[in-house]
Amino acid sequence: MADRSWEQLVAEGSRLSKTAPLDRWAVGDLAVEAVPAAETRADRSTAQRRLESFSSETNLPLGLLKDCRRTSLAWPLGTRIADVSHARHSKVAGKPNKLRHLLGDELSEGMTSRLRERIEKAEDLLSDAEVRSAVIERSKARKRYIVAAARALDDEELAKARAHAKIMEQDAKARLLAPQMLAQMAERAIRGNVVLAKMVADLLDLRTVADQLPAEYHDRTAQHLEQVHRAAQQALTVLRPATRSPQPCDVIVVMTNDQTGVEHR
Repeated sequence: MADRSWEQLVAEGSRLSKTAPLDRWAVGDLAVEAVPAAETRADRSTAQRRLESFSSETNLPLGLLKDCRRTSLAWPLGTRIADVSHARHSKVAGKPNKLRHLLGDELSEGMTSRLRERIEKAEDLLSDAEVRSAVIERSKARKRYIVAAARALDDEELAKARAHAKIMEQDAKARLLAPQMLAQMAERAIRGNVVLAKMVADLLDLRTVADQLPAEYHDRTAQHLEQVHRAAQQALTVLRPATRSPQPCDVIVVMTNDQTGVEHR
């Protein structure tokens, strides 16, 4: 397409100013064609004056022309996203990594500005390959630590559960064995009482003939009887614990004129 003259550009701008809705991309591209990008400070001053003239001759607001021209310069044909509005393109036109900001802008809807800024900073950091690699490796290591810690907790809980199950098993066995043990103890007590009854009868019988025992059996029989006596005393101590005997009271002798002494307890 051949370069259009100033008059042709003004005519096109006038036409666009009367269309509704206004095609901002078309206005921006027309403004870039009428006032190309300025590199030096002098060129920027010249571009400012030409934009002012273009605005007055086309009835397009100067602010609108500046915004549309800046957006078209930042997003030339072939770089614009069809499903994203001109306003969104304009919003991120001056940012570094503007394409990433543009594509992520809709994902940021509903976020606070502070949160969005923090996410953008994180994304800027992760754009560095070295930082991204370090973060990924650190995340993998942290995951291994977390898995190991969770496994340790599971093992500890499992050990506790097994110990508790063992205690419960032992308690259940003890409860089952308790009646049997009581029965065995009762059986032993019965056998013991039978033996004691026979011993009593034998001792009574021995008493009747004790004076007739040969001399060589006296010491041995006496030793056996002493052993029986000690064993009986030990059993009695368990069966009938002795109560503490009362302490004797002090005796005080009080001398009076009419009596030689009175005992008080």
